[in-house]
Amino acid sequence: MTTLKDIVKNQLQVSYEDIATSQLAFDEQLCREIQEILKANNFYHFTVDGLYGKITREALRDFKEAFALSGGDILGPTTAQFLLNLKKSIGPVVHDFSTKQGTQKAIIHECKRRGLTLNSQIAYVLATVEHETANSFKPVEEAFFLKPRSRQMAHLQTKFYFPYYGRGYVQLTLKFNYEKYSRKLGIDLVANKEKALDPNIALFVLVDGMLLGEFTGKKLGTYVNGSKTDFFNARDVINPRDKAQLIAGLAQNWLSKLNAESISFEGVVPESPENPELAEELLGIEELMLMQIMSS
Repeated sequence: MTTLKDIVKNQLQVSYEDIATSQLAFDEQLCREIQEILKANNFYHFTVDGLYGKITREALRDFKEAFALSGGDILGPTTAQFLLNLKKSIGPVVHDFSTKQGTQKAIIHECKRRGLTLNSQIAYVLATVEHETANSFKPVEEAFFLKPRSRQMAHLQTKFYFPYYGRGYVQLTLKFNYEKYSRKLGIDLVANKEKALDPNIALFVLVDGMLLGEFTGKKLGTYVNGSKTDFFNARDVINPRDKAQLIAGLAQNWLSKLNAESISFEGVVPESPENPELAEELLGIEELMLMQIMSS
């Protein structure tokens, strides 16, 4: 029986391309160890049984792609070490969402935990939340800036996707997205849509969606990685071209702070006030984007 530590220690190379002949097909202990880590980090969504097949192979491929690990369908020392690093992070983490700084700290922690470790990647996630929440860093409902609430609801009821309108840090929208994250989280968001506003759930959706391309099919790592920093086109991950230049500027500001170490896991003192008026410009743009996704 082999373990991930054995692969690292002995510099082993385990191919997993061919399901029938892969060592994983004959080593249930190793396969189970991998499945447990992948499941805990939402790359694998099925029973941990130690049985190697297409689903586990695809989960491993998604994992390597998310972390930009080279080498094709090979489980080598580098991939094994990445899996072990994630294994160490498994366990409950209590975040403080009561302040803006606490939420920023939680976002940084979750980004690093899930593999968005570059300052440039973290900067873009923070910039996205700053923009989508009008700098409140609180989970919000779509059109939250419309007052009173009766006006907000009258507006939302005109949307083709009502009642599955945007909620959270990145406006989780459309029934199939609520269904997708119900499966991932093991929580019925379809019947309990307001749970998408829970800070812990909203944080998971934010980072998971940007990491894996769950919102538009585009992943953050495609635009922001070790070889390039394309903050403008990174907006394709959330809402193509919508306020792309504005958010790119916010991301550059966050990157400067991160690189200067003026922000860390302890958060940062906010410099600009909340500005709900800016968010009003988003009216209608999200709906157009959703129509494009539905027709593609």
